[in-house]
Amino acid sequence: MPLLTNGAGLRERRELKGMTLAEFARKAGYSVNHVSQVELGRSNGGLRFLRTAADIFDCGIEDLTKGSVPRRKSPGSAAA
Repeated sequence: MPLLTNGAGLRERRELKGMTLAEFARKAGYSVNHVSQVELGRSNGGLRFLRTAADIFDCGIEDLTKGSVPRRKSPGSAAA
């Protein structure tokens, strides 16, 4: 199940942090165009993008996605 980036939530966090689109893109290592497309919902960020954004915004990946984040089962856990 792919993680779907919440573009509007990403933009809101960026603006609350006082960062411009260009500042965030540079810090995250992505092009301004890519970040803009993600914020507008035209492109999905992907896991690497989400991890980087979560680090910048000091939040969890789940705070930047639409819906839940799939969790890995721990080794030896019984299936429910």
